[in-house]
Amino acid sequence: MLEYLIILIVLLVAALVLEKTHYVHLFHNRKERLEITALFFIIGVIWDTFAIWRGHWVFPAGNNLGIVIGLMPLEEYLFALIVPYFIITIYKIMDSKFRGRAK
Repeated sequence: MLEYLIILIVLLVAALVLEKTHYVHLFHNRKERLEITALFFIIGVIWDTFAIWRGHWVFPAGNNLGIVIGLMPLEEYLFALIVPYFIITIYKIMDSKFRGRAK
């Protein structure tokens, strides 16, 4: 049952391809990329850990790789990295398309 991991990999590959094919520049430099990614990651991990601790989310054994760090499975850490990257990529593409139409 690696569906969650497969979905995350598909999102990552899609974001990488879209970033390259649409010539999207998400960050000005590596430092900015690291800082913004770290910020999203920290917020995501805190949020998810709190939700798991409160019992809002559960990750049944057998549905993940089985690697758990703290309260969260590895896939949830990957989610905190990949999904914001995917969303920012889509946003930047849409923003550039709509700005081009407005001019």
